[in-house]
Amino acid sequence: MEHPVLSTVLSRQMDNYLQQLSANHITDFSSISLEKLNSINLSVREDTKFIFHENILISILNDVSPFYDILNINNEQIFKYRTRYYDTSNYQFYTQHQNGNKKRFKIRVREYSSVSEIFFEIKIKNNKNKTSKERFIFDGIIYNLEEDIKKMTFDTIGHSIDDLQESLIVDYDRISLVDKNLEERITIDTGLKVKNKSGAKSFDGLIIVELKQSRYNPRSNFIKALRKYKVYETRFSKYCIGLTQIDNSLKHNRFKPQLIKLHKILNHK
Repeated sequence: MEHPVLSTVLSRQMDNYLQQLSANHITDFSSISLEKLNSINLSVREDTKFIFHENILISILNDVSPFYDILNINNEQIFKYRTRYYDTSNYQFYTQHQNGNKKRFKIRVREYSSVSEIFFEIKIKNNKNKTSKERFIFDGIIYNLEEDIKKMTFDTIGHSIDDLQESLIVDYDRISLVDKNLEERITIDTGLKVKNKSGAKSFDGLIIVELKQSRYNPRSNFIKALRKYKVYETRFSKYCIGLTQIDNSLKHNRFKPQLIKLHKILNHK
């Protein structure tokens, strides 16, 4: 069942670039169902991220189409995502990342245009660079979470749900790919927009790719395609980078290399 609000937003915001992708370039991929995609257990994984300008995405998709299947739900391949991040009043989870802590957390609520369910998620990065995630279906109001989930959250992050407040809303469109061997998942995000009470920012032209593997494999066909166009791995957090763009009071020296790269991409240099 589709999410009634986000599916409407998606149809209104499907710009010419996404229309071109949908009509001419992602049709070359074989399809994979959501059920089969979810059967790939990457709840504990290594994530590798890349950012680049949208002008080379079509060429990359053409190169990798023989090696990957595309998520297809009701004949749709591009889906709207909305993520609401929560943090403490002094941005402790942002600061963990800014300070370079190996172990860090993100608390978020995620909605999809393709389904009606809303998910509460605890994302954990450990000191071995592995990412794990706990997720639960709920009514969308974090203070209404069941008591056992609240307790698990407290035991994990050291804060009560009542200590947290909504810190950033992130919207984007996503394409999901899976390799033919069902060993890696690729997410391709475009149309990134962020907002909170302090302001809003759109990242027009930016593509964010995340490669999810149980163990990093540089021989991935997607990595090979990216290297062909001189796109290399980078650290990039939608949450942290988004906050730096709308709240100048936050310390952000750790993110300066990513911000410089981002500036060049957005200015198409």
